[in-house]
Amino acid sequence: MNKNAQLQTVDQTLKGAVLALGSYVANKYNVDPQIIALSLPVAAGLMAWISTLLGNKNTACLFVEKDTDNK
Repeated sequence: MNKNAQLQTVDQTLKGAVLALGSYVANKYNVDPQIIALSLPVAAGLMAWISTLLGNKNTACLFVEKDTDNK
């Protein structure tokens, strides 16, 4: 497995863990399940957007280096 694929796997696993932890905490504080279900895609989209700002725009990965090609 190449390094970028490994970093992509780590990135997606970390984002999934953040979503799961957020869902757990919201459930623990008795947030309405419909609100939790509606907020998950929004949170995933925000994490992907942040990843494009901080990491590689093509992969939406925080850990893969930014492309330096100026085509």
